[in-house]
Amino acid sequence: MSRALVLGEILRVAADPERHGHKPALIWRNRAFTYQELNAAANRAANALLSLGVQKGDRVAVLGRNCPEYVWLYFALARLGAIMVPVNFWYRSGEIEYTLRQSGASVFVLTARFGAVAAPAIDAYGGIRDTVVWGAPDDAPESAHVLRDAAHLPELMAGASDAAPAIAVSPDDYHIILYTSGTTGFPKGALFTHQAHCLHAIAWSLMTAQVVDDTGLLVYPLFHTGGPDCVLLPHLLVGATVVLLDGADPAEMLDAIARHRATNVFCVPTVWRRLLAHADTLEAAGRRPDVSSVRRCLGSSDTLPAELLEAILRRFDADVYVTYGLTEAGCILTYSKLTRDGRGNLHAVGRPHPLVEVRVVGPDGERVATGEVGEVVARGPTLMAGYWEMPERTAEALAGSWLHSGDLGKLDHEGYLFLSGRAKDVIVTGGEKVYPLEVEKLIKRFPGVADVALIGVPDPEWGESVLACIVRESSAAGAQLNATALQRFVRGRLAGYKCPRYVEFVDALPITSATNKVQKAVLGARFREHYLAMAQERIAGRTGDYTKCKVQSAK
Repeated sequence: MSRALVLGEILRVAADPERHGHKPALIWRNRAFTYQELNAAANRAANALLSLGVQKGDRVAVLGRNCPEYVWLYFALARLGAIMVPVNFWYRSGEIEYTLRQSGASVFVLTARFGAVAAPAIDAYGGIRDTVVWGAPDDAPESAHVLRDAAHLPELMAGASDAAPAIAVSPDDYHIILYTSGTTGFPKGALFTHQAHCLHAIAWSLMTAQVVDDTGLLVYPLFHTGGPDCVLLPHLLVGATVVLLDGADPAEMLDAIARHRATNVFCVPTVWRRLLAHADTLEAAGRRPDVSSVRRCLGSSDTLPAELLEAILRRFDADVYVTYGLTEAGCILTYSKLTRDGRGNLHAVGRPHPLVEVRVVGPDGERVATGEVGEVVARGPTLMAGYWEMPERTAEALAGSWLHSGDLGKLDHEGYLFLSGRAKDVIVTGGEKVYPLEVEKLIKRFPGVADVALIGVPDPEWGESVLACIVRESSAAGAQLNATALQRFVRGRLAGYKCPRYVEFVDALPITSATNKVQKAVLGARFREHYLAMAQERIAGRTGDYTKCKVQSAK
């Protein structure tokens, strides 16, 4: 099979002097790396890890915020045939330990700023053979911990060759494990081949008509599938330029757009709202931001609200791409292009991209009639190979050779997909998915908690916010239980976005008599409008626009 479907080849081919070698591939702050420089750095990083004994098939965990080193490591591990295990930088020690242990990682590469949170995980796991650090602890004063006996990536790279290591890597080799939470309460590692992500990059480039003259803004975290798969790889595939930012600060984004003449801006709805609000603030102060270069805007994370789409189209003279996907799908399954002249199916998440099939099926696995609601399933070469070391979960997710999304939707007669709900009760806040069972199990450990149910309540800024409905124990601990202490407990053990923004103490949870399951829809109906009003007031208090505070009835 063609080596063009091996990830390292994307960078190697682009770095040819007769192709894009002298063109900027990656811009970081005030530094531009040409394709040749990026390729050489990836090779040095690969040879540095090779000198430590990293072999083909080894799992190598990587923890760091967006920076050039992360990009080097992404391609370095691909060139070694090692399997990269990106670690969510919002994770706490327990979550990091689980990721290391479940993946069987033997090497851990991280920035020194995460030393304090990573060290307990490394010690508890006990399976890390080598630890490699880049950056200095004083880059983050809050972290004074220096990892013991760690090698330093810059020193290793300084003495390494910039020639590609002579390791045979094929399209069917595994290259990455992307962790996604599940209804079991434990994250599952979606395993991907080189071919799957190369084909996704090809499909995405075709769908969005990206060209060599494009410049894309990358604000997604690089541990997230959206960073490499929707921005980095598609741009490098066509010889375009990527402007890398560490986070989605709206002022930095607008400055980068203007300075680098960015053509592509891809982010989740929460970031779009903040970006547009900041642009409005600047314009009101007489400083209209220059976004005239932007030609493509991606609104990821399921349905893009109609009012947000209109606001994007008013601000940018650009096409807007609405998409739907999930980690297990390699990122994107469906897309729809919307323009000022053609809104198309506003409430749809688009049609399948050219390399996948998408169906809507009933409980028996058979297609439902057009317009009827069922589970969204998909198949194609861009999907995961399965879950790492979870054969039963893999069999469930890929039953009948179709990826079962757990999402409910319907297809119209033109093949547009409309989402109807989430069969797995997942909460999406700021583009990040929160699976209630994981958080509920933790909360039940807190003194005084008799029972708990997590639901999502509407939030115009975040999409949804997390609400914990809690039943107190009839004990002294239950009487003393308060929201602040509970939130502090959760935030210290799980990523911040999983922590309930709101806590409601209730006398009892609504339960179905037949199955003894919590009726979360009843809780949603009870609290939805109240917390929507609170969110609207929060936003209005910050912007001064109280015209948006009126609560629309959900009935």
